[in-house]
Amino acid sequence: MSKKLIWGIFIFIIAYFFVQIISTLYVDFEWFRSYGQLEIFWTLFFTKFNVHAIFSALFIILFFLNFLLIRIIGGKGRIFTQNILDRLQLPVLGTPRRALFILIAIGVLVVGFMMGTGASAYWKEYLIYMNSVPFAGFPQDPIFNMDIGFYVFSLPFYKFLFGWAMFSLIVISLFSLFFHVLNGGISIRTGKIELSLFSRAHLSFLAALIVTLHGIGYRISAFQLLFSERGKFFGAGYADVNAQLLAYNVCMVLSFIAAALLLFNIFKRSFKLPLFVLIALIPAYFVLGTIYPSLQQRFIVVPNELDKETPYIENNIKFTRIAYDIERVKEKDFANKSNLTYRDIAKNRSTLDNVRLWDWRPLKQTYKQLQELKPYYHFNDVDVDRYIINKNKIAVNLSAREIAISKLATDSQTWTNRQLIYTHGYGLVLNRVDKITPEGLPEMLIYDIPPKTKINHEVKRPEIYYGEHDNPYVITNTSIKPGEFDYPYGDENRYTTYEGSGGIKLESFFKRLLFAVSFNDINILISKNISNESRMLFRRNIVEIVKNLTPFLEFDSDPYIVLSEGKLHWLMDAYTISDKFPYSKPLNIGRAKVNYIRNSVKIVIDAYNGTIDYYIIDKTDPIIKTYSNIFKGLFKDIVEMPEDLKTHIRYPEAIFNMQCQILLKYHMTKPNVFYNNEDEWAIPKQIYESSEELIHSYYLVTTLPDEKRSEFILIMPFTPIKKDNMIAFMVAKCDQPDYGEIILYTLPKEKLSYGPMQIEARVNQDTEISKQLTLWGQKGSTVIRGNMLVIPIEESLLFIEPLYLKAETSEMPELKRVILSFADKIVMEENLNASIEKLFYGSSFVAESTITEKDSGLRLKEYANRAYRHLLQAERYQRTGNWAGYGEELKKLRELLNIMKGLKE
Repeated sequence: MSKKLIWGIFIFIIAYFFVQIISTLYVDFEWFRSYGQLEIFWTLFFTKFNVHAIFSALFIILFFLNFLLIRIIGGKGRIFTQNILDRLQLPVLGTPRRALFILIAIGVLVVGFMMGTGASAYWKEYLIYMNSVPFAGFPQDPIFNMDIGFYVFSLPFYKFLFGWAMFSLIVISLFSLFFHVLNGGISIRTGKIELSLFSRAHLSFLAALIVTLHGIGYRISAFQLLFSERGKFFGAGYADVNAQLLAYNVCMVLSFIAAALLLFNIFKRSFKLPLFVLIALIPAYFVLGTIYPSLQQRFIVVPNELDKETPYIENNIKFTRIAYDIERVKEKDFANKSNLTYRDIAKNRSTLDNVRLWDWRPLKQTYKQLQELKPYYHFNDVDVDRYIINKNKIAVNLSAREIAISKLATDSQTWTNRQLIYTHGYGLVLNRVDKITPEGLPEMLIYDIPPKTKINHEVKRPEIYYGEHDNPYVITNTSIKPGEFDYPYGDENRYTTYEGSGGIKLESFFKRLLFAVSFNDINILISKNISNESRMLFRRNIVEIVKNLTPFLEFDSDPYIVLSEGKLHWLMDAYTISDKFPYSKPLNIGRAKVNYIRNSVKIVIDAYNGTIDYYIIDKTDPIIKTYSNIFKGLFKDIVEMPEDLKTHIRYPEAIFNMQCQILLKYHMTKPNVFYNNEDEWAIPKQIYESSEELIHSYYLVTTLPDEKRSEFILIMPFTPIKKDNMIAFMVAKCDQPDYGEIILYTLPKEKLSYGPMQIEARVNQDTEISKQLTLWGQKGSTVIRGNMLVIPIEESLLFIEPLYLKAETSEMPELKRVILSFADKIVMEENLNASIEKLFYGSSFVAESTITEKDSGLRLKEYANRAYRHLLQAERYQRTGNWAGYGEELKKLRELLNIMKGLKE
């Protein structure tokens, strides 16, 4: 192979990678510009570049400074042999002197570049450190009296600096030692190591710097005590503060003394004294840092643990509650009375009309069977929200109908179809959470293609170009005929042309070339269907968008679709987190540990244009204040969010579940109770399908005790640990102006309050219910027991569990029964209304609110509704031949009609 060919291949490879880097950088630049966020692009780019350049240059300068000192001054010492330059023979690189300098320069540049690369990974710590704000309104740490911001913002950067400087100095020192040996500054004669004056001075100075840094490391370790996991609780304990901290301080002082002696050794010509001090560090730390804390723990703390650890337990409780924002939780008593009446049920009808009978798991399967309509459509998730329907706040399930390119037929998986024609999903499905058709299916309010609606919410812009899908890039506004596929209509398809502002306009050959290189797709360059008006839409997954645009935030895994003023938007929650909040117990979130979290940002993404807005909802969070300082203009105040969208923000389940997890133990605020775990709680279990699992928090529209309006809330029940009875439940409000208010309702400890698993056990023990479940199971159907819902009504608790049936030959579950339990009664009927009638009107509970002619608490309309339900139930009994039930329902119907005759409308 000729040299020209080799050089040609080499140049081509270098040029290819250069163009690849340039094209990727350009595409990122254009993408950020399309969102109007070039400030973020340049801030991230220059921060990473500057950190890389600064620390690369710093290492190279320090390295060459040491090299030049050795080269220039090293030969003037007491011992100096024939110079290494005169012995080095590398004719390929030229003269020995030139060869050495070329090799060293290349090596140092490579190592310096690597040191800069390692440093650039800490761009976030650098940026936060340079723009940090104090944790105003937060207490100082109780040990060192430092602002919390020091630990969250500054300490991580200091730890990086310490690690980088220590590694750099060790590398430079090893090189210097090696080169002093090669250069003759260090030699071994007659069994003794002899050093030149300069080599001793030089190495002493470098060693002094390393030892000084080592002493600083002890101070950093002292701050790390606030994150100790040595004891029964997180954070520094008695032994840490009274023994371990002493060890760090003593060793820090000894290190500084050793560093001073090493500097003095420049003149004294002996390493004995500093070596003696350095060697003394080992037993000193072993005795003070290991033996002494262990002895103190064993003989002082253990016999009097509660007494000694009480102030530190208080620190752990206080700072953990602050870090997870549960310090603001309001506690209220909940009587859990067992005298709930039909009148109370009628008064809280809006709550029962919003009970989420449709669990998202079976509902998603039903959506897929009923509303995907074509193989290439896909429902990624089913969400819960509330809408104003007929002037009432109604809880609904809804899901976006997105397109799944991978589900196109194999012979349709062409570049033209994937990138130019099948570009977007279409519309959404919406149903009330409580309504069931006679066939056991959800009662759709928005459905089909094009969207049909039964409510006063019209879908004017149903196309979904940006969503939760993982589809590839698409190119819109092309000359492809007949256009982009819009939706199927009978035996033919409808087509459209994109009218939005999303993506990047491909108005030049240069742009198309760079995009083709970046995406490794030459079709972008050569396709005749692409014109100067075409737009490239890529990174269309909404989670990918926010992660690329704002990588410094953490994001909720459950975005949800919102229909507002006829347009579709995605709402997403973003969090600020840290694992450096003193004394706060950490939780594992995926692979990361977190001990501070705030839901500080709400994100709105337009499903058609992809435009994105960030709104700050927690102005007290110092971390989001810091990011606001860095990225000016990125975040808006929540008051700027459109009012209609504001009515759809939800308190996120992710942070609520974390708060619930922490509250299981940290609701105990008295150190002695906390220490003894006297009142630890647990998340209750339920039976889903046929297996036990932990209950999930769930959204609900209800009127809370002592409240005057119905609200959209998030709720979670609690039980004592290793017990099944219910002890409390916590709710988070989602509606303005009380958004984010959290209330913990505690149940009486002096009486039994049934928990979800106890209700599940009663379901299994009920002869009629268990008989029916067994019968269904024997007929080739699968019984799916849905989520157990705990519903607060007045000051009582209802337990509701939907039952679904799924035939072996079908993937579509049907909601067939609703189990209702209150106090000592449990019933199962075809729907919730029938269960309520049977429990509260056709049982002993009626005795507590016997319906008389003088009763004016219920309106005539309510009596009419009840009479109609009795008629329906009688007709069902008639169809099944249950004549006893038929006669009982007619009797109740007659009683109601007699009462209605005596009432005035």
